[in-house]
Amino acid sequence: MGIAWRMDGDHFATSYTFGGALERTAAVLGAFIAPVVLGVAGAAGLFGTDQVWQRIAFVPLGLIVGAVYGYLALFRIAYRLRIVDSRLHWRAVLRSGSAPLAEVSEVVPHPKNYTTVVLTDGRRVHVAGVHDVWPFLSALRRVAPHVQITRPFGLLAPRWFEAGG
Repeated sequence: MGIAWRMDGDHFATSYTFGGALERTAAVLGAFIAPVVLGVAGAAGLFGTDQVWQRIAFVPLGLIVGAVYGYLALFRIAYRLRIVDSRLHWRAVLRSGSAPLAEVSEVVPHPKNYTTVVLTDGRRVHVAGVHDVWPFLSALRRVAPHVQITRPFGLLAPRWFEAGG
């Protein structure tokens, strides 16, 4: 669930934030803890791991996957987008960045609850959430009409967005 700030009656929002602080904290902790718990469960034999080497393999596997997911959750997946003047700003838990709106080439909301912002130099910014991002995309479309907003098959956009609102 996202929050659109400064939204008017025309479905226009200059910033987007994924969930509240509690939801973001739970997502980050889940990214670290869930793989480790699965690794420990595998080591305990809960997945039919009868041989010792299989049980031992689950622990480092869980730790590695937990570290990768944790890195993504802390540094690579943004939870906030803002349009300020002629720049797009994004914020992850431990990292932030910005780019001129002229360098934003495409935005792709995905059915798997994340949105990708593609910059002209090929960099990608992944943003958590998709369901409440539409008012922000409407604002982006107004201030940067060159940005292509690609809607993948299977993702339903609000009717007002498809009508250009």
